[in-house]
Amino acid sequence: TLPGRKPSARVSVIIACRNEETSIAALLKSLVCQDYPVDLLEITVVNDNSTDRTPIIVSEFISEYCKKSSPSIRLIYNPHAGKKSAIRYGVEKSSGEFILTTDADCTVGPGWVSAYACYYGATGSDMILSGVYESGSKGFLSHFGIYEFDALQGVTEATARAGFPVMCNGANMGFRRDTYLKHSGQLHDDLPSGDDMFLLHSVRRAGGIIRYLSDRAAAVNTAAAVSVAALLRQRVRWASKAGRYRDPATLTLAATTAACHAAVTAAAAISLFVPSFMPVLATTLAIRIIPDYLVTAHAMKKREEHLPLFPFIIMDILYPFWFITVGLLALLPPMREFGRRTNISYPPQVP
Repeated sequence: TLPGRKPSARVSVIIACRNEETSIAALLKSLVCQDYPVDLLEITVVNDNSTDRTPIIVSEFISEYCKKSSPSIRLIYNPHAGKKSAIRYGVEKSSGEFILTTDADCTVGPGWVSAYACYYGATGSDMILSGVYESGSKGFLSHFGIYEFDALQGVTEATARAGFPVMCNGANMGFRRDTYLKHSGQLHDDLPSGDDMFLLHSVRRAGGIIRYLSDRAAAVNTAAAVSVAALLRQRVRWASKAGRYRDPATLTLAATTAACHAAVTAAAAISLFVPSFMPVLATTLAIRIIPDYLVTAHAMKKREEHLPLFPFIIMDILYPFWFITVGLLALLPPMREFGRRTNISYPPQVP
């Protein structure tokens, strides 16, 4: 990102995990291969009340790597419940001035920490966002979810570069330790997600410096949802926290997007009964598809992939109906429970 700059910041990587026995080892292997000075890097895994072998796997990994030339790795246990409290506990126990967070089902490249640390050293940012790349199997569902995710990534980058960041992803972001502790009380612990977005909004309201790091070395990789239920559950969970947003830029974008999708859905419904209305439907679709394609194609190009036009058009025609469905389900209390991660069943909090 900034060639020639020597890293000097002490960095702490925080991983909050619950029941991630199938993925946590892959992440840890990618983290111990970082090209960052080992004496400036620590990795903290916060076990959030796992009921599977996650803490055992982490402990075995630490035992294997503790005698090698690798960063400091430790396992601690969340005394409370939920991802937000787990991250907060990890940050409180950390020693780094700059914090990086990612999810247990992600992997990172060898230059991930260095890219962030160099950019932080050059800019002194309070919060830094970067890309998350989804990969999946072949098939309509996989491509549909990846295209939607890439579009969200494109909006994240575009709005951050414009100076009005409205989105971020806790799977890949960094922040000053003191900045996080200052704003950690604004994360709405009563909601199952949103540790990333509520932090972003709070830092932005306070006038903090938020930047986007476009260096490919700073991106992380994760797997796409493997079923319709998993994809719907994830999207409903994301949408269910929108009612707590107070950031004007985020609310404006959300309202504009919802109005656009509602217009397309209404035009499609009317066209079923009034064929002469088809030109209006075609116009509204064209207005959406062109910018959607440009944003999504840009996001995919960054990970050296091409966006085929015809499949994208088909999916983009269907997307307004998907968007409205997710939005409506997120408004229903029973569906908010459906949107929660299926493996969450926490014990009472410890005072």
